[in-house]
Amino acid sequence: VTCPLQELPIRSPYLGREYTECEQWRAQIVDRLKAERPRLVVLDMSRRYGADFGFASYDPAWIDTLGRTVAALRSSGAAVLVLGPAPDPHGSVPACLSAHLDDATACAPTRSAALDGGGIGAERAATAGGGGQYADLTDLFCTPDRCPVIVGNTLVFRDDNHVTTEYAQLLAPVMGALTDRALAGG
Repeated sequence: VTCPLQELPIRSPYLGREYTECEQWRAQIVDRLKAERPRLVVLDMSRRYGADFGFASYDPAWIDTLGRTVAALRSSGAAVLVLGPAPDPHGSVPACLSAHLDDATACAPTRSAALDGGGIGAERAATAGGGGQYADLTDLFCTPDRCPVIVGNTLVFRDDNHVTTEYAQLLAPVMGALTDRALAGG
């Protein structure tokens, strides 16, 4: 189970119970941020929550608590940068590629299937409403039509939702520019 920083009660479908460990983790993180007073907090989170977790990514509670979380972090004096989602490849990319050795495009979902444009827009608005900045990462992963799973000679995903170290390293300069911009505007 992954824990969002937003104050959302989470149920673990794997454990069959409320996952109170997220509340404990969240409190520790917030206390640490208050004590350390960083200049910038970068929020990245999974968007793979469904109703079996007690809430769903992009539902009204998600959007509301995102805005409140950003506002709370801003009140500590930190600039806040929320990273938009990486696309959902809808399955294990290595397994798909092994089944389509001559056609990697068979594993590349359409942009509209891989991303929730309305959810991204709602997150952007909630982040701005809370005083933060939002970085839509869509164009770092997708063409106007598809989200390739191989860019150049680099595998983008190592499984069904984690970016490879190699692709992350390719994105490092862009991420550095995003954080610099957030600090300058922050």
